[in-house]
Amino acid sequence: MLKKMNNRKYLIYLIGVFLPLSGCMQFRTSPKGVMEEFQESGVKPVIKDIKEGDQNLHYVEVTDGQHKKPTILFIHGAPGSSDNFFQFMKDNELVSDFDMISVDRPGYGYSDFGKAETSIKEQAEALEPILKEYGSTPTLVVGHSYGGPVAAKSAVLYPKLVQGIMLLAPAIDPDHEKKFAIAWFGKAKPFRWLTPRSWKVATDEKYSHVEELKKMLPDWEKIKVPVTYIQGDKDRLVPYENLAFAKKMIDSNCLKVIGIPGEDHFLPWSQEELVTKELISLDSRMDEDQVSAVACIDQ
Repeated sequence: MLKKMNNRKYLIYLIGVFLPLSGCMQFRTSPKGVMEEFQESGVKPVIKDIKEGDQNLHYVEVTDGQHKKPTILFIHGAPGSSDNFFQFMKDNELVSDFDMISVDRPGYGYSDFGKAETSIKEQAEALEPILKEYGSTPTLVVGHSYGGPVAAKSAVLYPKLVQGIMLLAPAIDPDHEKKFAIAWFGKAKPFRWLTPRSWKVATDEKYSHVEELKKMLPDWEKIKVPVTYIQGDKDRLVPYENLAFAKKMIDSNCLKVIGIPGEDHFLPWSQEELVTKELISLDSRMDEDQVSAVACIDQ
């Protein structure tokens, strides 16, 4: 009887912890919040949606509407949303030199929120309308964490539309993919309904990620555009071994690697100045005159 009471108290405790989280830990910014976020910067974002069938892709763009500047397309990790890159989209130097777009990956933000798409290929394909819209100028795709392999896959699928990629602490090595005990709550039936929807999506992606990365193994040699890879050696979420994997799998003529001693997984925020500098550098490595990305520029 005492054991049953203790179990009941433990269950009530877990509900008390996770029920509030399911409402507040959604990792997205409302359209009104987006406009407020940019208000003081003087930058005017535009919020858009692409609807195809029963799917919706939500994104935020900062452009002058002329499509004459190079484009940066940002892809967030898990969980996350387009707001993960707003600090770059408010940067005066980047705003002056680039059109910028940040997407909510499928299942996150306002892109079919809570509906997981575990296929990396499908996620990359969802970007095609944006890449085509901005196809008249060079486009570099930036992916953080889980967004890294999506960025890489976009370069494989659309070599004429992607002229460069930046991988920030990307989860790309299937042999060094970490799982965490907390992910169990997003899978276990008694607790899944209490888990925030963004965490459910992240959990579903996590449990399929190794197999998805294995499918990508033949892809890496197909990447023939400039690649910048940045990672810290104190990253507890994506092991530093991923850096060695990138060196092994990506053409050395295309790859620029930056390892940061003491840095963790959250370098888009802690290394904003470095990332900004490397975005500009990556743009300079992209051949604006080539019709198709068939070779890399020598470093």
